[in-house]
Amino acid sequence: MSTTSLPPPPSLPVGIDSVSGSNDNAFSASSRILTNKVQNAISLNTTTPAFSSALTALSTLQTPTKIDARSIRTAIEQDALHQAKCLEAEMRRLVGVVKAMRSGIKNVVSIAEGVKDSVREVVPHDNNNSTDHFEEEKKLAEVLANAFQERNEARVRNESIREFMEKFDLSDGDSSLLENYNFEHVLESNNEGGQSIKDGMNFLNALMRVSKIRKELSSTFDHPMTDIGEGTDSSAAKLGPASAMRMVENLALKQDRAFERLYHFLHSRLDLSHASVAHVPTSSSAAPQPVAKIQDGMDETLLHPFIRRSIVVLYQVPAYYKHTLELIATSRRAEVTRKFLLALTSGYDGMPPIEMKAHDPVNYVGDMLAFMFRTTSVESELARGLFADKASSENEDSEENVGLTASQVLNDIVSGVARPLRSRLSQVISSLARRPDDEKDETVGVLHEEEAGTARTRLGSLYSICGLLLFYHSAMEKAAKKLEPASLDNTAQGSTNQLVQSLVECLSEGANAYATSLKVYVATLESLASLSNASKASVASEVVIRLCQVRNASPGYGIEADGIQEDTYSYLALDSICDTIMEPSYHAVFNWAMQ
Repeated sequence: MSTTSLPPPPSLPVGIDSVSGSNDNAFSASSRILTNKVQNAISLNTTTPAFSSALTALSTLQTPTKIDARSIRTAIEQDALHQAKCLEAEMRRLVGVVKAMRSGIKNVVSIAEGVKDSVREVVPHDNNNSTDHFEEEKKLAEVLANAFQERNEARVRNESIREFMEKFDLSDGDSSLLENYNFEHVLESNNEGGQSIKDGMNFLNALMRVSKIRKELSSTFDHPMTDIGEGTDSSAAKLGPASAMRMVENLALKQDRAFERLYHFLHSRLDLSHASVAHVPTSSSAAPQPVAKIQDGMDETLLHPFIRRSIVVLYQVPAYYKHTLELIATSRRAEVTRKFLLALTSGYDGMPPIEMKAHDPVNYVGDMLAFMFRTTSVESELARGLFADKASSENEDSEENVGLTASQVLNDIVSGVARPLRSRLSQVISSLARRPDDEKDETVGVLHEEEAGTARTRLGSLYSICGLLLFYHSAMEKAAKKLEPASLDNTAQGSTNQLVQSLVECLSEGANAYATSLKVYVATLESLASLSNASKASVASEVVIRLCQVRNASPGYGIEADGIQEDTYSYLALDSICDTIMEPSYHAVFNWAMQ
């Protein structure tokens, strides 16, 4: 048996194995390249300045429709070119600055060379004579040191003189006002806040400054060592007392002339001449109309801010100030007396004459007291204005020098009206206290029939008048005490005002008259009851009810005031009514019941 041999398998073409191996190597290389690009993209830092500049350049491309590697490269190159140009401009600027600095340094060097040449000319350098040159340099140094010391002393002296002149010398404007101011248009009604009133106030301020300067100058040169510092090298003392005395004399001359003009101006505007002050009219027919107009205008003039400030400034000259205050008080006293008498007889300020109500004692007394209270309040404010801001002024002892106070001025003003007011009040009180039996008349029987009602009316009127006196005394005393200096003595004692004292005297007289009339009424109680066909109890109760009604309606009862006697209060108290009326009635009833 023969065997059949199989053909051998086909062999691969030559190079096939090598080709497949190379393909595997190429695939792995391309895979690595892609992997590296992905890793670079992932690890890209977008916060770097280069990336930001590239994005900015991409946003400013002219053809943004197509973005490729070439356009990006172009943008980056353009940005680099722009940065290079900016760097070039900055470097050029720095070069210019360095050139200017170099020029300045050259100037400094040239100046230093000039100073060196000047020093060499003054002090020639010679090595052979060094000792002589050293002595010359020493002398030059001493000269320079003395020059610097004198310069410092001159500077200190100049500063001392400047401070001295600022403190003790007047400005040109103040000096001109003191010498030339003539008070023109200062009181015109249409000039409130104008230049004239400003000039007037500046004039008064200049007067105050002159007084302050004179006072400080006197204290400075009376005690020179207290005003010179330890480190001033007595520079202020070198100014010399003689110069200060000349300044004081010059200022005193200007001040005296200015105060004299102010004094005459006030007397002219306030019409304080002896003729006008001595004129005291007693009725409207006796008062010339021009004088009345001037006196009425004096109230407004005294309230003008310039006049009030002028009077306050004038206290620096006690003689002028005291004389002016005395004349003002005298003029106001005449004016207040004139107004009161005119108000009584002819009427004042559109009011009817007060004496038209003389038949009604309570209203008559009330109108007189009300008029005087209004007048006292107005005059109190005027007197306060004459002394305004005096406590805060520089001249603290001015009141002692003058010897007058606002309270004394008010007392002088209202003293003229105290006497006529007191005489009329006393007349009313005495007429009410007089019994009808004292009046000799043919109709005595008719009076006896109405005697009970008349007695109750007169008692009620007296009690009401006493209440009015209590009220207005308290009000006027408060107005007067506002002007008096606060002290324990003044608080414990009553007011020293003459008008207030007159009210106290009238109140005491009225209380005594009331108490006497009440006792007389009780003594005649039985006869009055028989005339009235009534019991004594009913007659007594009627008068008690009447007095209680008057007391409730009066504004004065219940007010405690200083300066009033205890007897006056005891006469007007309710206890006095009970003691005087009720107890005798109780005794009469008790005796009637016992019988």
